[in-house]
Amino acid sequence: MQEYMEMKGTNEPDQENKNYKEFTEERAKKLYEELMLQYLKSGTSEIEADRKAKAIIRKQCSIRGKPIWPWA
Repeated sequence: MQEYMEMKGTNEPDQENKNYKEFTEERAKKLYEELMLQYLKSGTSEIEADRKAKAIIRKQCSIRGKPIWPWA
């Protein structure tokens, strides 16, 4: 979840400065893994957890103007 918080910039005091960390495919996969674990721990089905986690990855790509990876 720390990775997600960092990407959202919630650890940063200045929210108006949209300097996001670089969103590499490696970071995206780590975020996907963390999101899946969080959703599964909360009782979400595996299919729904996958759908939600991938939607967040696609949103992060969109925010940063990056192409969406085929696995997302």
